[in-house]
Amino acid sequence: MAAGSEVELNLGPYAVKVVSDEATDLALAEESLEGDSDVKRGIIRVRSDLDHARTREVILHELLHHVVGLTHLAVKWSDEEQEEVIRALSPWLAMAVTVNILD
Repeated sequence: MAAGSEVELNLGPYAVKVVSDEATDLALAEESLEGDSDVKRGIIRVRSDLDHARTREVILHELLHHVVGLTHLAVKWSDEEQEEVIRALSPWLAMAVTVNILD
């Protein structure tokens, strides 16, 4: 994603905003993150300096946090368990799923 871009992904009836800009790059770099999610606000932040394949994987990873948040799993799994499952799934999904805003 180019710096300064903002797009919306549809997750069923929900809209998830994907943000990538200089302020986001700085904030994420300070936390040593490539991306993060605010599930309650429906926002994914992703660094703009990632290559295409990595950007796709980070967006899918963060989108999975939103999916988990919409299910009963959010209360069954601890944050660490959620992260473990999502880290295991996101690289595989990135190989099979097209992110329309990027591809």
